[in-house]
Amino acid sequence: SSGINAEYGYYITNNLRGKMKWCVVLLLVTVVQCNEPYKITTNYVDYYPGDSDSNVIMTSPHDGHIKFDDIPFRKQGCYNETDGTCDWRHDCPGTRNSRKCKVVTWADLHSSVLALKMRQVIGRELGSMPHLIVSRMHRSNLDPNRDRENAAQFNPKAELTYDTFHGKIQEVHDSIEGYGIHFDIHGYTSHNTDNWLELGYNIRGSELNAGEIDAETSSIKALAARSDKELWSLVNGADSLGKCVMDEGYRVVPSPQYPTPNTGVQGKYFRGGHITRQWGSLYGGEIDCVQLEVPQWVRDDSEHHGERIGRAFAKWVKANY
Repeated sequence: SSGINAEYGYYITNNLRGKMKWCVVLLLVTVVQCNEPYKITTNYVDYYPGDSDSNVIMTSPHDGHIKFDDIPFRKQGCYNETDGTCDWRHDCPGTRNSRKCKVVTWADLHSSVLALKMRQVIGRELGSMPHLIVSRMHRSNLDPNRDRENAAQFNPKAELTYDTFHGKIQEVHDSIEGYGIHFDIHGYTSHNTDNWLELGYNIRGSELNAGEIDAETSSIKALAARSDKELWSLVNGADSLGKCVMDEGYRVVPSPQYPTPNTGVQGKYFRGGHITRQWGSLYGGEIDCVQLEVPQWVRDDSEHHGERIGRAFAKWVKANY
């Protein structure tokens, strides 16, 4: 893509005489634009199209920076003890419950930068560029990694961005024939003792610790069903994504080095969120999903770490997809 929009093209075509200096400036701007990955932006969602033969999808829901004064900050919901549900309306009756109806509003800073670098490396290693979908609305206005009511809290503008984000995911998933893999890229800010990378397969930390994991409740159910490898090997053994990331020099859970969260000191671990469950193979289909959680020090040098983590992910994709 040349990066020359209609306005620039019209200006150059109709203003050649006596405007050469301005034409040079415009062309220089175009060169700068060419160095940026091509993207399509709709309703504060950036879509970086992948190659037509790519079966790798990536998402970055929590690195948006755009805030709107007309969208209220998301609030903790009101908990209904009768049916165990949360009411996410801003005028909900009752007491807001920060444990049962928790809301997180801070961004996963630079996680989209890491995702872009990983995408570049995965594309280079596989010979086919992955698709990437990024929400640019700040998490205090919208959280695409939640169900719609929690995510947008009934604000029409936030709901439109939510629907655009997940609609694009649906469109990309529908375009893939056969097996596929979806990587959801996140970050955490707490500087805990373990300070490791986390890979979420919708398997709870307590299930990993107890040695009781079930492919039927995982987000890689499709891979487990067609693979001749044991589920444990795919999750934290020799055939795992964790093994590939570990081989790049990282502390990561689950992996052969840290097969379960309780092999660490603090044992922090997140199994994955709404995107992992909704867009993995938990509810059927042939496209799996894995959530990546990385600490801030990784995202602060996304160029370096994106290269290494991207290589690890590409290696695992080659072996399984």
